[in-house]
Amino acid sequence: MLRKLGLKFSAPRWRNSDKGFTAATERYVLEVIDFYDIRATWHRRFYRLSGALVILAGAALPVLTALDFTGKSAAISGTGFLVAVTTAMKSLYRWDVSWILLRETEVELTRVYLQWCAGGLGPDGTDGPARSANALLDAVFKIRRRESSEFFKNLPDPGPAVQPVNGGGGARTAR
Repeated sequence: MLRKLGLKFSAPRWRNSDKGFTAATERYVLEVIDFYDIRATWHRRFYRLSGALVILAGAALPVLTALDFTGKSAAISGTGFLVAVTTAMKSLYRWDVSWILLRETEVELTRVYLQWCAGGLGPDGTDGPARSANALLDAVFKIRRRESSEFFKNLPDPGPAVQPVNGGGGARTAR
């Protein structure tokens, strides 16, 4: 069911092809491009949905306080809870930053793939297609590595590591 929605839970994996290395490379790169496109689309949706939810629920809070109905306290508390959880999830998952980074990566991967299709990537020679496929894979891995580094460099510093209660050594006696 989730695949029908366009959700993929793992990055594409290399699969050998009976048509050769170049065909396997092309299939892999196209799957990687598709993977980034799908993820960027879902991050855009999550970002927009969570933003709309926070706006609507936040705007509903003053209305709820002005009304008089049974379960008013529960409705106000539930709405506040929804705003808090949605805001926290937006902060944790950083859907806005991820959406931008994933889309930029997908565009860069597509550019490199099209450059490869046009014959402008990798040296040509007697073993040109295989060497060109190696150049394409090298470019794709560099782009993905850069994307990963960019994502992780923007994560907040978790702070110093927590020391074990007993200091990592033998048992201590309580004072």
